[in-house]
Amino acid sequence: MKSIIVAVPQPKFAYDAKPYSPFKSNIKAFFRRYGMITFFIVVLFSGMIFGAVKAGAASDDILSRIDSLFSGSIISGNTATPAQTFVNSFSVSFAFAAALYCLALSPLGIVLIPGVVFFRGFEYGMSSGFLCVTYGLKGLIYYITVMLLGAFISSLALVYVSQYSIDFSFSMLFSVFGKPTTDGRSLKAKIGELTLNCAYMIILIVFASLLDTALYYLIGGLFSF
Repeated sequence: MKSIIVAVPQPKFAYDAKPYSPFKSNIKAFFRRYGMITFFIVVLFSGMIFGAVKAGAASDDILSRIDSLFSGSIISGNTATPAQTFVNSFSVSFAFAAALYCLALSPLGIVLIPGVVFFRGFEYGMSSGFLCVTYGLKGLIYYITVMLLGAFISSLALVYVSQYSIDFSFSMLFSVFGKPTTDGRSLKAKIGELTLNCAYMIILIVFASLLDTALYYLIGGLFSF
């Protein structure tokens, strides 16, 4: 009796499959989840670097204008009351928060929201650059000890809400063309989410402004400009 041999072809992928790369998989998962917030962090830091460079190359007349616009209400020696110091700190951050919320309600926010974040970073860079150029090491220490912590918290709030703002702006654009929102939810549900997160941002801004005021009076008095 002759034996019958049956040859079963092996799956092609057993030979051609690419090796699994956990590193690439983790990178993709990270940017899928945190890509937008990473983008706004980069935009903010780009604005800070650009502002600091511009302040370093600015003339004395421009630096004096920067002093009155950005640093005049926080430099030690100002006769402002604690309430005025808080309002000065809060009003600037609130203006950026309001701009984010309003731009989110328009498809134009897709282009303009990154510009708002960049300009906020630019303002921080100009403030720190002004202090360093005008007062040297003393100005740098003042910025780090008095202004940096409040600026960090305000920036954190701004970046956090920016991702929701631009997402809603994209949803508004899709709705113009009769397409579903970015995640399939209704605009009503998404604007509720945006408003809630903006409320969280305002709370963080209030905390940052209180911190600015406290550090101004606790530490700022140690500096004389």
